[in-house]
This record gives sequence, structure tokens and C-alpha cells, in this order.
Amino acid sequence: MTAKANAPAPEDAGAITFEQMMGRLQDLVAKLEEGQLSLDESIRSFEEGMALVKKCTEVLDRAEERIQKLTRDSSGRPMTSPLDGDEGEAGTGGDELPF
Repeated sequence: MTAKANAPAPEDAGAITFEQMMGRLQDLVAKLEEGQLSLDESIRSFEEGMALVKKCTEVLDRAEERIQKLTRDSSGRPMTSPLDGDEGEAGTGGDELPF
């Protein structure tokens, strides 16, 4: 008996990692794209997927908040800087160096 062989239901999503949730989402999308599910199965899969998307978004939002807390300027205000590739390759404009 391997009840855990399948991915956890959405209500168990708090106990699984972000990576596991993303893997489950990929599985659900693949099954939906195959088009072999019944209407009821498709709806259940869609509902599970939407619950996982919501949970993943919450995890990412919390991660962003943690990163912003870690990156503050000398006065304690959150400091942001563009990720590599967000601005032009030549580093046009601003006082910041392109590296």
C-alpha cells in the first residue's frame, strides 16, 4: 500500500516544498494537455492546479519579502537593483556600474 505514491492533495500543499508543488503542477498541465481526462477529472485537476498556483505565489511573495529585508540601504529602506539583463547590456543611464 503506497498511498503516498501520488502527489498530495491541495489541502496538504503546506507540507510539501515549492519544488514539489511545481512538479505536481507540471504533471497536471501535461495530463490536461493530453486531453484524455473526463470532464470531472479535468475540473478536479484544474481546481488542484489553481490551488497550487495560489500556494506557489504565496511562497514566492514571502521569499521576495525576505530578500527585501536582507537588502536595505544605510538608512534601513529596502534597496532594489535590477537583475542581470533587466536593463540594457551597456549599462545605460544612472550612477550604477554595469556589473
